[in-house]
Amino acid sequence: MKVLHILDHSLPYFSGYSFRSDYIIRTQQRLGLQPVVMTSPKHEKFSSDCETIGGIDFYRVHWPSISSSLKLREVPLVRQMACVAALSKEIVGLAQKLEVEIIHSHSPSLNGLAAARAAEQLKLPWLYELRYYDEDAAVDRGKIRYNSLRYKMSQKLEQSALKQATRVATISSALRRDLVKRGIEESKVFEVPNGVDTDFFQPCDPNAELIAKYGLAGHMVIGFVGSFYFFEGLEYLVDAVKLLLQKRQDVKLLLAGEGEALDRLRERIPEDLKGHFIFAGKVPHAEVRQYYSVMNVVVYPRVKSRLTELTTPLKPLEAMAMEKVVIGSRVGGIRELVKDGETGFLVEAENPEAIVECLSMLADNREKQREMGKRARAFVERDRDWHGIVKRYINVYQGMVQANGAAVSDNFHQKQMS
Repeated sequence: MKVLHILDHSLPYFSGYSFRSDYIIRTQQRLGLQPVVMTSPKHEKFSSDCETIGGIDFYRVHWPSISSSLKLREVPLVRQMACVAALSKEIVGLAQKLEVEIIHSHSPSLNGLAAARAAEQLKLPWLYELRYYDEDAAVDRGKIRYNSLRYKMSQKLEQSALKQATRVATISSALRRDLVKRGIEESKVFEVPNGVDTDFFQPCDPNAELIAKYGLAGHMVIGFVGSFYFFEGLEYLVDAVKLLLQKRQDVKLLLAGEGEALDRLRERIPEDLKGHFIFAGKVPHAEVRQYYSVMNVVVYPRVKSRLTELTTPLKPLEAMAMEKVVIGSRVGGIRELVKDGETGFLVEAENPEAIVECLSMLADNREKQREMGKRARAFVERDRDWHGIVKRYINVYQGMVQANGAAVSDNFHQKQMS
């Protein structure tokens, strides 16, 4: 079966979105499907119109000439409609050329609207994968206000894409429930949660070079790996480590990644404590295991918001696969990944003291760290390995293609009779 995936962006850009997409597409290839990929005009920097990465073709869509002016592209509705028009035209051309059987469009809603337009013209079934609400992500990143005109406009576009899709996939139970509340038929929605490559992320000995480079020997290493978005709540982790340093000095915080909150985080650290805080920068994916290897505890202190209540992060699963103890905020998305006291710990969101209490309990109990790490690894092997998760798409794809074939045949016979 040939599947055309429509993405906002992809590797080589590093993001949770890119990595989820990559895992899905490569696992589908290993399972015998034939995935091809098209990225939206928002994936702006690329070397050629078609790149082959790991044996999979990635087709890159340009901004149309009508929106080549930077000022024009900054007008929200013009930018959105230009993106949909350009993308739908390219989808039609590529789908016809490659004879694809199904279109799988991933968030945001503009990809869904482009797929809807193309699928109608092509008479093909299409699946919309909702990973997050674009309007809620924009609020948490400070780009728009909740319930503003732009928020409501984005919400309306999302609803249109959801209504038109043949089937809808979500990444969390919370998001699935919210869709039903929004009026999307429950039978139309299915869940494909975030997963992890448990063959790639395996427990290993602490990396000696990193220990020497950052002076980690003899220290409890608290870590975070990911993007420094404001909604990740990293300022609460920094504050927690500052409080912990009042009790003990054998602590270092290792932050691997980059993003919009970086400068604010640096500003929170007093000069006399800077030696305990390590900003490692963006880490190549092939090397990220080595960073996890030197961490004793990995913390995901997300703030409480609509976005974090409805969506699940991917990075905690990597840490759990590495047999690391995970501490996460007690918000919806992380609650779906961590069973408090069994596969990790949940603490009150936006509360540095709660993080300190949990870290203090773990600091001198290496046996507890090992036991919990092993239970976390067992959980992801059983429930969150990508190979098993991606299989959920196959039956859905097959049902959609079969139903579409029957519908096309019925339509043909009706036309013949008339």
